Amino acid sequence: MKIGISTSTFFNTIAPEGMFDLMRNMRVDTTEVCLNTFSEYEKPYVDKLASMRGTMNVVAVSPLSTQFEPQLFSPNIRVRSDAELIFKKVCYAGFAFGAKFYTFRGPVNLDGVKSPDCTWLAQRINQLSDIAASYGVSLSLKNMRWSYASTPEFYKKILELCPRLFATFDVYNAEKAGYELREFFDVCPAQRISLVEVTDTVKGEWCLPGRGKYNFDRLFADLDKRKILAPLLIVASSNSYSDYFQVRDSFEWLVASYNKLKS
Repeated sequence: MKIGISTSTFFNTIAPEGMFDLMRNMRVDTTEVCLNTFSEYEKPYVDKLASMRGTMNVVAVSPLSTQFEPQLFSPNIRVRSDAELIFKKVCYAGFAFGAKFYTFRGPVNLDGVKSPDCTWLAQRINQLSDIAASYGVSLSLKNMRWSYASTPEFYKKILELCPRLFATFDVYNAEKAGYELREFFDVCPAQRISLVEVTDTVKGEWCLPGRGKYNFDRLFADLDKRKILAPLLIVASSNSYSDYFQVRDSFEWLVASYNKLKS
């Protein structure tokens, strides 16, 4: 299993153009590239950033989804069409970075609907999957706490209806929604999990892995038991550390903890 860091961890602390060198200095070789604004979806910028990748393994690209992904599900065809233009640019970014996956969130569940129309959602997700496939990219739905994909029950239904859809499971969002990550693992075939994203917690606050109380030994055991081989990436907010040495130490701690368990 590969262990790495999502570039979202460095948001607001370093320009995206410097992230690859920063991670190489930490001996990180696996990442998810997060694009954060409309200008970063444009081909000239994407091509420039992709040229800096070197040998870095970019597993997925991830946009700031609330800028356009909810509009992909609008009943208004003009709204959907405009959103699709941006969606295709992100799919191209996946192709440019050599990423197999697009970390996707979809519509926002503002009303807290407990039983969404999965048939309708699946039909649209399958259409979007067709578009993504033309760029060599697969959609991977992330379990955002504010989305329809916040529960294991939703994944169980939507994965059956969307045979090409993958899953990205995130510790922070799972626990904020009141679930353990293993509950999501239980409803998703191991081969359809593209990423597992982790952080840590202490006294109710989120922090870098190794600085809190999250039981990573149990997580590693759960992954091993289910034969989940998806990369595991640190996803932490920039206010959870004061310098990059702390991020590097967290990465090294996570790698050492996993290797110790496997030895």
